[in-house]
Amino acid sequence: MRSRAIIILSIAGLVILSLLMALLRKQDGIEPILRDLEAIKQRDTLTVLTTYSSTSYFLYRGAPLGYEYELLRTFAQEKGLELRTVVVRNQDSLFHMLNRGDGDVVAARLMPSDETARRVKFTKSLYETNPVLVQRSGPLDTAKLGRGVDSLLDPAGNADAYTDSTVIRAKLITKPSELGGEKIHVPKGPVYKNMLVELSDKITGDIQVVEVPGDVSSESLIQRVAKGEIQLTVAPENLAKLNQGYYTNIVIYPQVGPSNKVVWAVRRNSPKLLDTLNAWITEKQSTQTFTNLYNKYFVDNRAYQDRIASNYLAGSTSSISKYDHLLKQYSVSIGWDWRLLAAQTYQESKFIPNARSWAGAAGLLQLMPPTAREFGVRNANDPEDNVRGATKFIKWLTNYWDDKIIDPNERMKFILASYNTGHGHVEDARRLVVKYGGDQNKWEDVAYWLLQKSKAQYYNDPVVKYGYCRGLEPVQYVSKILDRWEHYKQLVVA
Repeated sequence: MRSRAIIILSIAGLVILSLLMALLRKQDGIEPILRDLEAIKQRDTLTVLTTYSSTSYFLYRGAPLGYEYELLRTFAQEKGLELRTVVVRNQDSLFHMLNRGDGDVVAARLMPSDETARRVKFTKSLYETNPVLVQRSGPLDTAKLGRGVDSLLDPAGNADAYTDSTVIRAKLITKPSELGGEKIHVPKGPVYKNMLVELSDKITGDIQVVEVPGDVSSESLIQRVAKGEIQLTVAPENLAKLNQGYYTNIVIYPQVGPSNKVVWAVRRNSPKLLDTLNAWITEKQSTQTFTNLYNKYFVDNRAYQDRIASNYLAGSTSSISKYDHLLKQYSVSIGWDWRLLAAQTYQESKFIPNARSWAGAAGLLQLMPPTAREFGVRNANDPEDNVRGATKFIKWLTNYWDDKIIDPNERMKFILASYNTGHGHVEDARRLVVKYGGDQNKWEDVAYWLLQKSKAQYYNDPVVKYGYCRGLEPVQYVSKILDRWEHYKQLVVA
């Protein structure tokens, strides 16, 4: 009887545990999908959910950058995975989208809390930073504050509803106990809100904590303080120090709570991914990889100021380069998204109008002299002349492949590869596909045989008409442009 009772209790315990786990899984209104590391490897792609910020993920002069982005890109490369980035406009949606399967990792300057730990699992910390009060001490610097930032919205959608007086404080706050009676705007989330609520219980006078919408960043709040639109905010100390170098009228003092860890998040049912990320962080944290990246994004104040002041910090300005107007104008003639043409231009020249390759290709889209002449380019270093001629060449390639490759997504890859290496080499690879097996209309199969064209066995094959080709270059060319285009689509308005 006793052993039977134990069995009954064990079953009851399992039922209770199962119910508790189901409750945890459904906190977001959705059960986390089952996709751990092995399934991610089968897909060959690690998808990261992130938000635009000036340190974690952004585009600058056409290149995707950011501390967390570069770390995860390195992790993915070392694990043999492609990294796909999904920008989430509202931070409130991150964990819901993670559990729904829209991504595998959340990397968005996350700070763990007891509340959020019930919804996801957090990695080891990437770094720690102190929460500091940001307040204004001097007059407005209109030259630096003229750049547009989205207006703050109250819960009813009213712009600038949180604007306080623009009068400079007569006395700066020097210790947390002086925050009684003050209004402090903080990014939405439990970490800073709970910290200030606890502090309010310990001091004289209530602190009025105003949580801003989930699409408003700490950077925006710091700028609002500098402009005198709000009086106070709490921000990570490392980010506040970077902004203090740009907005010289702010003070970042005092520290108002214990230091916060910055982490990544994964689904609660992805233990192998979590363990692998933790092992990688542990291994790399003592290396120059972490140190150099941290210094690049949080210590190099001058570089940060240059980015903030730039017109080409995409996500903030919706500009990629000074030639956007030309790319928009001439992309119409080829039916392309102008951001795809921008991604190709970056790949060709990094937007340097007088760039010249070892082979003699010149200008923004690196036209070879015979091609430039054929398509009416008189001065390849003239941006408009170059873009005009390049788009004429692209249109010719489009017409060439139009009736050969029916799928438009596949056709785009053939066009890009032909731009880089010539349509003759691509046709050679298609003939090799026919001879050795595969689908000559699928880029994946053709790309494989382009790679083989650097081997004598294949560039001397009877079906090959154009000889040797360094196939790695066009294959990578296509991949890099399409990857960069995905970044541009996330952060730059069409």
